[in-house]
Amino acid sequence: MDSDEGSELYASDVEHNYATNIFKESETDGLIDSYQPSFDAYFTHASSRTRTSTNVFSQRVVPLSPEEHNAALARAPVHACTPQVPFDSSSFKRWARELDEGFNILFYGLGSKRGILNDFAKHVSKLGHVVVVNAFHPSVAVRDMLVSIARVPGVQSTSTSALTLERVAEHFGNSDSPHLFLIIHSLDRSPKLARAISSLALSPHIHIAASIDRLNAPLLFSASQLAARKGSFFSSDRPTKNVGYSWLWHDLTTLAPYTTELMFADRTSISGASSSRARVDITNPISGPLTETAAMHVLAAVTAKAKKLFSLLAAKQLENADSSDVSEVNSAHNPHDQQHFGLTYDALFTLARDAFIATNDTALRALLGEFRDHGLVVSAAQPGTSGSEVLWIPLRKERLSKLVENLDGNAA
Repeated sequence: MDSDEGSELYASDVEHNYATNIFKESETDGLIDSYQPSFDAYFTHASSRTRTSTNVFSQRVVPLSPEEHNAALARAPVHACTPQVPFDSSSFKRWARELDEGFNILFYGLGSKRGILNDFAKHVSKLGHVVVVNAFHPSVAVRDMLVSIARVPGVQSTSTSALTLERVAEHFGNSDSPHLFLIIHSLDRSPKLARAISSLALSPHIHIAASIDRLNAPLLFSASQLAARKGSFFSSDRPTKNVGYSWLWHDLTTLAPYTTELMFADRTSISGASSSRARVDITNPISGPLTETAAMHVLAAVTAKAKKLFSLLAAKQLENADSSDVSEVNSAHNPHDQQHFGLTYDALFTLARDAFIATNDTALRALLGEFRDHGLVVSAAQPGTSGSEVLWIPLRKERLSKLVENLDGNAA
């Protein structure tokens, strides 16, 4: 009994001493002081400021020029093609049924959908007349679509005047009219065409199957137009002024390259900007960037004094870039970033007058006008001054140096 009781007391003492030792070790390690309840830890973390890195990807990675982009594509292996998603043509019957039920179909997803929609056009050609519209073509217009619809027998027989959207909707609103299938590729590339077909989409005998490629394409349609459905809008006692789309959305991801859709893109600009948009607007990021090829074409067509003025401004801009911080030069990738390397108009006028390029303000502005119209020289108000103007060339340092070398070599 004594031994058992003693053993119990001994065991209790061991447990007590063990817990005491652990508590002391925890105090010495600082674990007790650092412990916080979950709610205190939350407010402590939420009260601290979140630090955002100043490293921007566009500043760390130099964008490719068109020449570098084409060279990289040429080095790519021929067999390195994008895998395509297999497609089952049995979906054509379901799509045709949905069109017959009074809906129009809008296809979205990554990859070209042109081949599949053309096959679908062949499938529905047995059910009515088919008109295919390539909205990705830069010159496509609503008039072109109306001209194709006018070739449908019976559409143009009622009048000799020009066909309008209202007349098309009225014609196919009759119960005895044939069915018309509109197959539209890349509808989001032509907002005018998208607005025009809203007058036709609710006609009971007009069926639309269109594709979109851009992420912001749904912004082309208002909520009321998306909610509109085909019904009694085109009855004989109701005017045909209702607009809408009656879309059914289908994911048609193919991963196929946009070979045909990009045939009309501007090859001098990686962003695909239109070649007619020559003037660079630094406040509008959609406008295409200036390229060395485009600059050489413009400089080849100007006078000798204009070339000297361009070389003078480029030399001063490169001189300012050389005297600036290296990180500041590397971070200047877009036209607006080059502004602090530019030259004020008064300083440029003084240099041009000393070099006998332009002796008065009118002559200098006439020489700059050609460059401004083609985006070779851009200007902005100098910060902190009233009315002072800063002029600069929207090219990075290394590309501007190469352009000046080519210009000097051609002059020699």
